[in-house]
Amino acid sequence: MNNHEPQPENKQPKYKGKYRVDSIRLPAWSYASNAGYFVTICTYGKKCFFGEIVQGEMQRSPIGEIAQKLWYEIPNHFSNCQIDSFCVMPNHIHGILVINQTQEDAMNPRTREEDAIHRVSTRGDEQRGGVTGLFNPMLSKNSLSKIIRWYKGRCSFEINQIYEGFGWQERFHDNIIRNEFARDKIRQYIINNPINWECDCEQPPHPPL
Repeated sequence: MNNHEPQPENKQPKYKGKYRVDSIRLPAWSYASNAGYFVTICTYGKKCFFGEIVQGEMQRSPIGEIAQKLWYEIPNHFSNCQIDSFCVMPNHIHGILVINQTQEDAMNPRTREEDAIHRVSTRGDEQRGGVTGLFNPMLSKNSLSKIIRWYKGRCSFEINQIYEGFGWQERFHDNIIRNEFARDKIRQYIINNPINWECDCEQPPHPPL
């Protein structure tokens, strides 16, 4: 083969799929909208910082107690959010958060932009929020992303006062709860989570800390 022959052009990005993690958010959904959300947050490396399961019951460590205490505090910092069923597991948290915006927030669309941290587009005001536009969760006041960001940050701050090295996975998983039937099924799943720990896909191969 002649090494000087022109080669087919590779139009694929050089690092496509290697470093970038695609968003799991629905692009046409505002995560500040009134709805219930089933949230799962995992610790970094799925390490069992929060305790261990003993005979089907969760035995929380001091770190796990902090995680539980701060989850209860979410409504104190976000008046538009109520907590439903939740469970602190050895290396993750399952919980239902219910967002119910006030009438004042709903009537003022500019509140979506007032406290945005990142402006990811450089194409003008009408293109803020990148490909998701104003549905970008970073442009929403008291959105699900902002609530979880506060919770993870507060946990990290308080936990690292007693145990250096604690961390979270960068992202979190969520499902929009469509109806009461789905909510009841999720509630039951959360309640049964400690009992089903042996079969849990989040269970790590290493012992608890």
